[in-house]
Amino acid sequence: MPDPAPFPTNEPTLASRSIFKGRVVGLRVDDVRLPDGKTGTREIIEHADAVVVAPLDAKGRVLLVRQYRKPIEQALLELPAGGLDGNESPADGAIRELQEEIGHYPGTLTPLGGFYAAPGYCQEFLHLFLATDLRPSKLAHDDDEHIEVETVPLDEALAMVESGAIRDAKSVAGLLRVWRHLMRAERPDGGS
Repeated sequence: MPDPAPFPTNEPTLASRSIFKGRVVGLRVDDVRLPDGKTGTREIIEHADAVVVAPLDAKGRVLLVRQYRKPIEQALLELPAGGLDGNESPADGAIRELQEEIGHYPGTLTPLGGFYAAPGYCQEFLHLFLATDLRPSKLAHDDDEHIEVETVPLDEALAMVESGAIRDAKSVAGLLRVWRHLMRAERPDGGS
């Protein structure tokens, strides 16, 4: 049997052209060299990095936001999230988003890594945080945002992930990672 082709580690860009530049996203098309020497195109959505935050109150309830999402024509229940402004650090962005979306400031903000939103066509990276020791502190939200805050026990939010009631990727991934983090913290040996 012949040796398999090496797994591609890159696709060199031969040309790149901007198709659209909006307030939130851009779209570019890259012509690339494929591992077999052929050429192909990649349509890439350009989006700034963002934050997603799991705010837990003193009773172990997560504060979720319900908002209408035009691309799917329905309202979703989600973790608070939003794009970073300019050179804003992920931690500063998380604090600002919490104040804008749920009206709270975190006394403790724990980074839990992150993940790509949709790496098949978008470069956006989401920084995940756990926010605790919440205290009221409101900033004005974006003019085009209409948000309702819903407080749900964490175990109920996890059941909503299982049932499909919570189904956006950042909230599913964020809630599961927060649950895993909390489970590790509860173990006396700190293990997995």
